[in-house]
Formats: sequence, C-alpha cells, structure tokens
Amino acid sequence: MTTNALFFSTSYLILTLLPITDFGIAFNSLMIGLAAWHGARLFQKKSNVRNAILNVVAIVGMAITVMSIGLKNTVSVFVALMLLACQLKVLQAKSLTQWRQVLVLNFFTFPCAFLFSQSLYVALLVLGMLSFNLVLMITIQNIETTKSASRFVLSKIVLSCMLSALLILFLPRLPAFWQLPGPQTAKTGLSETVSPFSISQLSQSDELAFRAIFNNKNIRQAQSPLYWRAIVHDEFDGQQWHIANLQKTAISIKKQPAAPSYSIIAQPSNAPWLYALGAASSPTNIVKNTYFGTLFRTDKLNATLEYIVTPSITDNNTQMPNWLYRNNTAIPGSLNPRARALAQQWDNQANTTGQFIALMRRYFTDQQFSYTLTPQAATSEHMIDQFLFDYKSGFCGHYASTVAMMMRSVGIPARLVSGYLGAEYNEQQGYFSVYQYDAHAWVEYFVPGKGWQSLDPTAWVSPQRLLGSLSQYQPLANEFQTNLGISLTAFSSFPAINWLRLKLEELDYQWTRWVLNFDQQKQNSMLENLLGKNAKQWSGIVAVVLLSIIFSILFFYIQMSHRVKEPRAIRLYRQLMSLSSQDLASTAPKKSIELLQQQFPEYGAQLEQFYANFAAHRYQGKSFGKNQNIHAKNLINSIKTKAKRKI
Repeated sequence: MTTNALFFSTSYLILTLLPITDFGIAFNSLMIGLAAWHGARLFQKKSNVRNAILNVVAIVGMAITVMSIGLKNTVSVFVALMLLACQLKVLQAKSLTQWRQVLVLNFFTFPCAFLFSQSLYVALLVLGMLSFNLVLMITIQNIETTKSASRFVLSKIVLSCMLSALLILFLPRLPAFWQLPGPQTAKTGLSETVSPFSISQLSQSDELAFRAIFNNKNIRQAQSPLYWRAIVHDEFDGQQWHIANLQKTAISIKKQPAAPSYSIIAQPSNAPWLYALGAASSPTNIVKNTYFGTLFRTDKLNATLEYIVTPSITDNNTQMPNWLYRNNTAIPGSLNPRARALAQQWDNQANTTGQFIALMRRYFTDQQFSYTLTPQAATSEHMIDQFLFDYKSGFCGHYASTVAMMMRSVGIPARLVSGYLGAEYNEQQGYFSVYQYDAHAWVEYFVPGKGWQSLDPTAWVSPQRLLGSLSQYQPLANEFQTNLGISLTAFSSFPAINWLRLKLEELDYQWTRWVLNFDQQKQNSMLENLLGKNAKQWSGIVAVVLLSIIFSILFFYIQMSHRVKEPRAIRLYRQLMSLSSQDLASTAPKKSIELLQQQFPEYGAQLEQFYANFAAHRYQGKSFGKNQNIHAKNLINSIKTKAKRKI
C-alpha cells in the first residue's frame, strides 16, 4: 500500500494547491507539511502514526483551517476539512478495513473540486483520480488483478461517457433539482470600489473573464479598441471611487434598430456585473439592464453564463437635472489643492469642454507621463497631487481618476467606468477572449446638448495599449511577466508555449460552450438541424432506439464474456476425433488415438506425437505452444483431405 498511500497524499495536496481553490497560506502550508511528513515516513519505512498524535494534529488542523479560511466561507471550509481528514486517515491506515474507508471517502472528496470549477481540465483530473480509486478498490477485494481491473474500469468509463452524451443530446433538458453551492472566493479583475493609488502591482491574474462571439458579418466591426463596460462609479471621496446607486436598479432601455447582436460567455464571478460593448440590453431572461446601459445577472454567480447582447440606446438626455449635476461634480473640498488649481487654470484658458480636454492632454504629453504596471503607492493624503506632480507614472486607474476629479473640480460632470479593454482574438474559432489582466478604467463626461461622452486618458500616454490585450503590449512585456509569475500566459512570447496555451484555451472554449452551457435552447436548435421540425417527437424515438442498440450490444457482450473458453488443445482434439468414421465421444483419449491410427495408419507417428503433446498439456499442465498448434492443424488438414479422397 506504500505506492497507493503516496498517490493519495499527493492527490489531496494537488486539490489543495489548485489555482481554482483559495484556502489561504496557513492551510496550504499545513497540507504541504503533512504530505512531506507522510513522504518522509514512507521513505524511512516507519510504522503508522499513533492515534494520539493524529488527534492532536486534527485539532490543530481544524483551528488553522478556521483561521485561514473563516467561517463565512462554508463551502471552502467544508472542502478543506474533508481534505485534512483524508490526509490524516491515510496516515492512520493500517488494516484492510481502514484502507476501504479511505477509498470510500475519496469518492466524496475528489469530486469536491467541481464546487470550485467545472472546467475540462478539472473534469479530467477528477476522472483520473476516481478511476485509480476504483481500480484500487476492485484490486483490494482480490476480485481481479490490477491489469484486469484497469481494463474493466476503462470499459465502464467509455460506456458511461457514451450513455451520458446520448442522454444529454436527445433527452429533454429539465431544470436542475439542486445547484452546486458556489464558493465565495471567485476572482474578478473588477471591483465596486476603485482605489488605484493604493495599488502597487497590477495584472496579477491571468484567469479568463469572458468570451465574446460575433457572427461573420460584424466581426470586423468589433476590432480594437474594445471597451467592455461593466460598472459605473460616480461617487468620489478623495481616495476611492464608489459604485453608482443607479447601477443596482433594473430598467428597460431601447434597442438600436438593425443593430447586430452577439453572445458573451461570462465566467463565474463573485459579482453580478456583466459585460458589453457600449450601451447594451439583453433578451436573456436572467440578465437585467441598468440606467447606464450596463448589464447584471440575477441567477447564481458560481456558474458560467452565456447571454445575448443587443446594442441599445440609453436615456442619454442632452440636459442634466440639478441633483444629477451635483452628484457628478462632487469632490472633497480640502484634498488635492494643486490639481484643482491647475484644472482651474486650464478652465480659465478654455472656452469649451473640448478645449479643456486638449489642455489636459498637452500637459500629460509634455510632462512625459508613462504607463506602468508597477506604480508607486501613494503615501500622501493628496494622492492625485502626488501622482500628477511627483510620480507621473501609473496605470489606467491613475489617469482616469485624475482626469475625472479635475473635470469635476471645474464643474464638468464626470464619472469613472470600469470594465475591460481589448481582447485576444481566436481566428480559427472566431471568438474573443478577455482576461482579468485586461481590467481597465476610463472616464465618461457630460456635455450639454450632446450627453455623456467617453474619454480614455490612457491613450494620451500609451496609445498602443488600446490596440489589443494587455498580454500583447510589448513595451511592458517584462513587467507583465513578472506580475503574473509562472504561467503559460507569462511565457507566451515563446512560440511553442503560446501554441500550447492557445490549444488548451480552444479546448476549454468548446467544453464551456457545448457541455457546461448546453441548455434547452441549444438542444432544440441542434435537434431541429438534425431531425427537422418535429425534432422533439423524433428525439425521444432516436434516444430509445439508440439506447436499445447499446444495451443489446452490452447484453450479448456480457453473455459472450461469461462463456467458458475451451483450451486450444482440447478444441483441436475434438476436431481430430470428428474425422473418425466411428463415434469416439465417450472413448478415452488414448483409445481414440489408437482407433484413429488403425483407420489412418500412414499418420500413426504424427497421431502418436499429437497424443503426447495433448497428454502433457491435459494431465501434466504443460503448455500447448505455437509449434504444437501448427503440427496439430497440419495433421487435421491432412487427415481431412485423405478422408475426402476415400469418399
């Protein structure tokens, strides 16, 4: 059981350290320590740990789990305790009964990974672990050898996958009776509060945020710059921008006439906000529209969501009510005096909002501001002043916050919009991928008579950033790789690694769209393409017929596998006896050979040799090899030919 114990201990550690889980440094360190302790004991061939020691470790481990994860995140706490219990159980296991308990626990523990992710890679990992667990369970009962048990499990997995695919494709899609409880640690590059001046490092996550799918007619219209709006922030306290109150209010907005729609597949998130290009609405039932033309979801947040986006028209009045004007020009009066004074100077020189923006742009370009992913964190109370006159280096949040505050200080209504900029286009499959490191912030400002307009100050200092995904931004390739650490995306500058990353991403796309998001609508569309207008009626018939064929094949296969296979020597002996003109069924083998020798005397020596080989195999347990088989077949064919000539 040494190899099996090492496998299980490593499996629990892998599930603990998977990127999809977030159990905290303390718990991860505990599991690494237990796995190392287990490995050392196996290497030293020491006996199992005493129960008293394991009880102490269990109590300490539960305390560390609660402190590391917290009691609010019940799903993560439950899974962490399961992993801890299994790791300790493997350390304790001595008898066959205890190993059976470990194997049974694994059937509950390994699938817990699906609580955090249902991706293709997690599914393959869990399937592999469960398969090995089942093979070991069959072997430990002394039912079959490891090789035969592996063949048995593989055949059952293949059959199960075939039946599952058939049921998914043709049986009606019923609503789920229950849902997986999603963990509360889902990651997103966006936040309801934007505080860029306290951030010293950006783009630390290469997780997928969403994919956008356009049809061939309007795919070229979706080329850069791609601004995916998600959250509007209209309250500034001097340090942070907070989410607008109207962001959480659902309203109906008008669809643009003849505007082409597109689809978005959003990844699980801990926030309900969704993504769209510009102002948008959605006909998807669980997606709602806001006053700002942004979208949010009303269903569970722990699952992927595919929804339709339709470009729409917001109630973009050319005149602003007084209460809304006050709300979008409010700033703390005592903070950032130097920035406000500079903005006032520009306002005195400008006659229009456009001229004011031109003066701002000239200042940023003349002062040679730069774009960076590793800015200095602000240390002053006057954060914008420090950025504007001292640091002069930052990312999108710094520029958007500074520009919006300065516009507000001279009475120009302005707000911050956070979302994503750019995307990575997959030409073979025809979709865009947007990652968490593509999170971006820009400004929307109000012009009387025109309404709200968009402005991205990042374009003033780094126009190349608007041309695609952040991963494709070459001037900051080194910073980008350093921030992400060890990942396929960070090393995508190497052609082989980038090819592997893209292929894995394509597989995940197909898995997400056609397995995880295979809903009633997609099923109906597929069945109509295959079976025509009466697809629903025909689908049931097809499913029954295919199931009948599969189960019939399975039945005959089982029947054939239960038949006792006759040894080759006995089978050849029966063929030889059938060549005699007498009934030798009840005659002893030695006597039968003698009778055949009398009937075919010219083959006497060969019949004697056959009997010697047959007797050695039948009574002494010796093998009836390839040469004996060839000689016996030649003898049978010769006698058969001789018998036909006599006839």
